[in-house]
Amino acid sequence: MAIYWTRPRSIPQQTIMALPVLVVGAGPAALVAALTLIQNNIPVRIIEKEQQYRRGQRGAGVHPRSFEVFHFLHVPEVHDLATSFPLIQLHKTGSVESLKLFNACPYTEPTPAIPYYNPKFLGQPNLEGTLRSHLARYGCTVELGTQLASFTQDSTCVHVRLKRYADDGSETEEEIQAAYLIGADGAKGMTRKLLGLTFLGETRHEHLILADIRLEAKHLDRNHWHFFGEMPISMVSLRPTDELGSDGYQVLISNTARDLTHLVHNEELLVAYIKDAIGLGDDVKILEVLWLSDFRPNIRMVNRFGVGRVFVAGAYIVLLVGKG
Repeated sequence: MAIYWTRPRSIPQQTIMALPVLVVGAGPAALVAALTLIQNNIPVRIIEKEQQYRRGQRGAGVHPRSFEVFHFLHVPEVHDLATSFPLIQLHKTGSVESLKLFNACPYTEPTPAIPYYNPKFLGQPNLEGTLRSHLARYGCTVELGTQLASFTQDSTCVHVRLKRYADDGSETEEEIQAAYLIGADGAKGMTRKLLGLTFLGETRHEHLILADIRLEAKHLDRNHWHFFGEMPISMVSLRPTDELGSDGYQVLISNTARDLTHLVHNEELLVAYIKDAIGLGDDVKILEVLWLSDFRPNIRMVNRFGVGRVFVAGAYIVLLVGKG
């Protein structure tokens, strides 16, 4: 195991005050942390190992307490751009006939004391883009293609080694000093691993697929969030979202009885699976699979939120179970 605390080096106090906080990762948690710091006159650098910003609606639900954070950060566009939860319509697998209609999150009228009562939807690309635009006003941008390689720390700062990847595949290294390091690079990211933090909890047995698609289907309206089958045994949900276009849907597939891995690696099988769930035959046309990911839900927590001058941060996702 690596050693993270080293003997302090002689660094002038004024230099320490000028060092940036290094934020590792460029997801919502990372960008919120960076914006909070920079609005309080604390210099920030944000690095992201990916060469391009990630696609996918991903966890699109934004909860009231998050809207409060965006309000305090003077980012009202998040609430303005987000859309309300649609009514959920339940169907049997293979039928568009409505079995039940209900509101998973009944609307509550906001008050001056609680102005953000209701959750809404906003895809992660739009959320991240909005936060990056606010950071840009302070001259702060995300450094894409830059990965945390290693770090040591002492009582004065964090000594960091970065790797940069160019479009042509070439690689360079950079050594920097940071006042603090915030690792928002996920549970599988380098920060947690280098700190030696455990990730306690359990992995659920459900296999889930999350996808963004463009779909045309007669007799399938865009006013409801459609659930076919029963969660979590065997279910396909289709949530219409204009963020992906006038024919865009976010798809969630769950199955506890079958391994869905084959659907992830074969678009033809995935399309057939979704069409069978809807049950409209040739009246269903899946025009494009824009993004796709599979996972098993984890209920986990790190054993510590930081060591010395290095901290970890992250978001969480709540999966809505469509049972009424």
